[in-house]
Amino acid sequence: MKPTAEPIATAIGSVEIALAVPADIDDVLDVLNEAARWLASRGINQWRVDGFTRELIAGDIARGEVYVARRDGRAVGTFTLQSSDELFWPGAAEEAGYIHRIAVRRDARGLGIELLKFAERITAEMDRKLLRLDCLAGNAALCSYYERAGFVRVADVEVDGRDDPTVPLSTRRFFARQYEKSVH
Repeated sequence: MKPTAEPIATAIGSVEIALAVPADIDDVLDVLNEAARWLASRGINQWRVDGFTRELIAGDIARGEVYVARRDGRAVGTFTLQSSDELFWPGAAEEAGYIHRIAVRRDARGLGIELLKFAERITAEMDRKLLRLDCLAGNAALCSYYERAGFVRVADVEVDGRDDPTVPLSTRRFFARQYEKSVH
């Protein structure tokens, strides 16, 4: 989901957020895999530790959908912003942005809310009215986090995650909680 004006970058304190380029792939994978390992260590079965393949992330970067946040040149956060999502939002008719794979390094805790705000701004600049996201319905802490960030619960939907390599094998069929937020 490319913004209309290139390059898009913004500074939040000492953190700069910009559209990822192919050279950023290792940094993006490092942030995602660190987050996946942390989740697994806490018993949260949100992502497969090895689920973020180079091919998946490279494709998202090539489509202009991945953003990377850097502090002092070091990648500390990332997210993917897409213009559709048939797996988690099948048949959704409204023009929306769909945020996925939002992750921050443990030493950058607190940055997640800024990444969400940045995604809201990009979505609004693309003349879309809603920013949507999803998470495991059973992840109460994350659901609460999104609600505190102003997202409204839409529904719990059963998802067949066999086509998503990031979904843990033990949760191939699961309930995802859908959230959305108006950005206009």
